[in-house]
Amino acid sequence: MRQELKNVVSDLDDVVNLLQSSFVAKDEIIEMLAISAIAQEHLLLAGPPGTGKSELIKRFAQLCTAPEAADEDHNTPYFEYLLTRFTEPNEIFGPVDIKAFRDGSGYHRICAGMLPRAEVVFLDEIFKANSAILNALLTVLNERTFYNGGRLEPVPLLLLVGATNEMSEDPDLAALYDRFPLRLWSENVSDSHFDRLFLRGWQQECLKIREGHQINLSNITDSKALRLLHQSLNEVDFKAVNQPYRELIRRIRAEGIVISDRRLVKLLKLVGASAIRRGSLKAEIEDLRVLRHIWNERAQAPILDELLQPHLSQERAFSPTVARELETLAGELTQFENRAANLEGDIDLADFLHQCERLRRELKEHTQPEAVFPYLNKLELLISRTLENL
Repeated sequence: MRQELKNVVSDLDDVVNLLQSSFVAKDEIIEMLAISAIAQEHLLLAGPPGTGKSELIKRFAQLCTAPEAADEDHNTPYFEYLLTRFTEPNEIFGPVDIKAFRDGSGYHRICAGMLPRAEVVFLDEIFKANSAILNALLTVLNERTFYNGGRLEPVPLLLLVGATNEMSEDPDLAALYDRFPLRLWSENVSDSHFDRLFLRGWQQECLKIREGHQINLSNITDSKALRLLHQSLNEVDFKAVNQPYRELIRRIRAEGIVISDRRLVKLLKLVGASAIRRGSLKAEIEDLRVLRHIWNERAQAPILDELLQPHLSQERAFSPTVARELETLAGELTQFENRAANLEGDIDLADFLHQCERLRRELKEHTQPEAVFPYLNKLELLISRTLENL
């Protein structure tokens, strides 16, 4: 991989690390967001309300797109909307230009700041879209075009994330559902993560109070860089995964999990995007991990895990085979304390919090839990103070 691409991948690493340090138990969703952005394929988040879906996507958009510029197309980095069955097209696609219509210039919408000019889009309760919105969305999602008063206009869309509290079985929505190659479940955080949720959640609320209910982040990368990664997909070598991919798709379909021919091809793009996410232009077996998230209903997820288990590596970001000495852990914690006082910018903060999280996992999995408990408390306090000083 040439250096230009490596630099963009490194920036995307910083985005992922910063988000994973801010959101508890959402690592897989964040990883799939990054892969979907590279592939420019859409992602569906299902799960109960209040699990941080909209906040996560909003911050992803802030970190991955440059602030809105006054260009001739009036593109906007991010657009979000909560759909109901009463939502009208002008709320999503922009109001009709009445003045132009009266002047005889024809019928068209003013799309500035609306979905047709957005790079990242979040639509909550997407399955509640009425037919007028649905028909336009299908073209936007698949062809990246929008019919504006009879004129076919390109849209700058990188990624659309749809969310739903419950899966729809309405056959009229099958075409929309098929536009989302990946489907992930966003659940409430389990009791085992409650301490971290309380700590991180309250810190974020305090930050919102200080900043007026909004958390504004500086972008780390931008849409131009992400498009460069997308263009590099045609350089990916799929030789190592061609046969396993075909065999897995055959077995998945044999289990009754429907995969349309369109999704079959788009999923291969996501496999390639996973390789790029690793910093490689050669797809490997481990990149087939994206197939864990192609269920049509949640009950199919265990079946996919079982089919993929023999193919996927069991390595984790940190999985110690030997517990490190307490003196070594104490020394590393001291280094973290010294570094916390000299953090510079979001990228440095993201890397620092990622390393803190790595040490925290090691302490929690240590073979001497009672001995490391004071270090664990000290580390949690350090993370808390660091976030409070943002």
